[in-house]
Amino acid sequence: MMEYLLLAISALCMGYIPFFEIYLAIPAMMVAGMGPISAVIWAGIGNFAGVPTILFFYEQLSKIPRLKKWLHRLEHNRFRTKIERYGGIMVLLTTVIVGVWAVAAICRSLGMSRRKLMLTTGVSIFVYSVLTAYSVQVGLDWFQS
Repeated sequence: MMEYLLLAISALCMGYIPFFEIYLAIPAMMVAGMGPISAVIWAGIGNFAGVPTILFFYEQLSKIPRLKKWLHRLEHNRFRTKIERYGGIMVLLTTVIVGVWAVAAICRSLGMSRRKLMLTTGVSIFVYSVLTAYSVQVGLDWFQS
């Protein structure tokens, strides 16, 4: 039980840290002995925790008068309707390349709503976590046979 708890905390922390995210957390936890489902859940939760962190600090920055004006100008650009309409697809496609931290910061600063950002990053993290775990499991099975 203690070993599982330590693996779960490790997966949460590795998933939360930028650059590690799910692409290092899931394989590392599976090699350490955690099952694929547990690795996806714990690393995914850790990775998703970066989105509320970005949103919280974005709101804190927008309370500073000088930054508030600049952030407002960024959010209310001429592409806002397109960002709201097609931003979810962009999040799904780019999260795997640049990571959830960068995607959350960029999309929020370009005016994507908090709700849509949370939903699309959650779906993106889940999809890429499952694909990563599947790939690692296939690779581990191949090496063991």
